Amino acid sequence: MIQVTDVVKRYGPNTVLNGATFSIAEAQLTTILGPSGCGKSTMLRCLNRLESFDAGSITIDDVEVLGAPRGTLSAADEDALVHRVRARVGIVFQNFNLFPHLTALGNVIEAPLTVKKLPRAQAEEVGRHYLARVGLSGKEHHHPAQLSGGQQQRVAIARALAMEPAVVLFDEPTSALDPRLVREVATLLRALDDLRKTLVVVSHDLDFARAISDQVIYFEGGRAVETGTASAVFGSPAHPETRAFMDSFHDGRQGRAS
Repeated sequence: MIQVTDVVKRYGPNTVLNGATFSIAEAQLTTILGPSGCGKSTMLRCLNRLESFDAGSITIDDVEVLGAPRGTLSAADEDALVHRVRARVGIVFQNFNLFPHLTALGNVIEAPLTVKKLPRAQAEEVGRHYLARVGLSGKEHHHPAQLSGGQQQRVAIARALAMEPAVVLFDEPTSALDPRLVREVATLLRALDDLRKTLVVVSHDLDFARAISDQVIYFEGGRAVETGTASAVFGSPAHPETRAFMDSFHDGRQGRAS
């Protein structure tokens, strides 16, 4: 479903992605882990054409995500590329990015109405279906300010799913949540298995990643250092960078406990 090959991304003299290469199979839930500044969130944004990149290639569901910087393509070509990519790739942002003036249902149906041009009745049917899938039946007419942080996140997930993408990206979905809500998010993501979506999660939370992941990709220095099943990467990482990261996490937990 996703093939990333030798992707390089620079901000001026700073190289954020340095030959990133990995693949993700269809319907897998993959978590990208790594220390702060390793390039994992930038990688996520490149997958959705929110960021351009300088070299390498990304293919998602047989669609090539061009790295060309904005302004180098014609407006029509840029719009066509973005439409092709985002018809297949949804994203749930770290801060949710809900429209405060719209209800939960209004947020979910906005893109189906404006991008897919669905009739309102059909869009509302789709929106109610996905709000129910994320446990928000009865909250359709609540505005974001009337919802908890966890509920707002569920609206954002329903909004991404309502476009029927093949791939959904999640940027640090547990960063602002308490431990109880982290467990709820883990349960929710695994409950989406029957939708056969390919889910890609960027996270710093190793316990969360261990609980949800089919595959784990460990990033460091702007590249994928190690890829494997959750049990392999957490149980017996092959690379010293991965082992050091895991050890520092466990040492930190032991220090807090003492």
